[in-house]
Amino acid sequence: MILSTSNGGLHQRYGFEGATELLKKAGFDAIDMDLCVLEKDDSVFWDSTYKYRAAELLEHAESLGMSFNQSHAPFHYNWKNNPNEYEERFMPGMIRTLEISALLGCKQAVVHPIHHQEYIGHEEEQFELNIKFYRDLLPYAKEFGVKIALENMWQNEVKRKRPGYDVCSLATEFVRYIDTLDDGMFTACLDLGHSGMVGEEAQDAIRILGHDRLGALHVHDNDYCADQHTLPYLGKMDFEAIMKALADVDYVGEFTYETARYYGRMPDEMMLPALRFMADMGRYLDSRFEFYKNEKN
Repeated sequence: MILSTSNGGLHQRYGFEGATELLKKAGFDAIDMDLCVLEKDDSVFWDSTYKYRAAELLEHAESLGMSFNQSHAPFHYNWKNNPNEYEERFMPGMIRTLEISALLGCKQAVVHPIHHQEYIGHEEEQFELNIKFYRDLLPYAKEFGVKIALENMWQNEVKRKRPGYDVCSLATEFVRYIDTLDDGMFTACLDLGHSGMVGEEAQDAIRILGHDRLGALHVHDNDYCADQHTLPYLGKMDFEAIMKALADVDYVGEFTYETARYYGRMPDEMMLPALRFMADMGRYLDSRFEFYKNEKN
């Protein structure tokens, strides 16, 4: 598998080019582009030079033998205080995400469902809201040639104040979303840690989604209690079972880390060794994936 990671948490410290250079030295093949920068109105990707800046980043990455395999759309919005947030900021942010993703050569953009409201007891309302949202975005995905990857979410339950279900939390609902949208421009990005947060083993979710729906991963580990976004084997999830499940469904996407909290507080002097260890762990897990693929065949 292509070994990728988000550049979130790195570009803020080293700049986009510096982050790319670090990830190349560490042994990564590709980058999941953090476009949460679009949450800021003064982002370079909102000014008139955004196409030039994207081309500059792509040229720099390609000069190092790197690529951008996917992107992550922004997701922090002022839903509570602005009744026009959907039209004024949210949809423009999603559309610009798809355009920049295309300029960077990304095959897909991970786009969270809208999930700022209480989920329990409002499942059908959330479903209808999100199906409309993704269908509103579909023409732009087709225009720019970038797939939309839905992600499974979790939220703190309002009454019990603990992690609980949210949009696409359970793989059965995730399947419903992908099948209802019923277009090749939509795929599933399974966030492995989010599965654990709601008590569903990631390996089970992989098998329920299956080969045709599962197009991307966010790989990280946790203790089933907090969304720790740490490195595999530093939490409690069963990565041997996860890699076997990926082989069983003949997964053909990339191995993309989302582990910024693992390296977030690393001093500069230790950042490259930490990233190299991440890459080595990714290669090891890929070897387990290949082992199970060969065993199956």
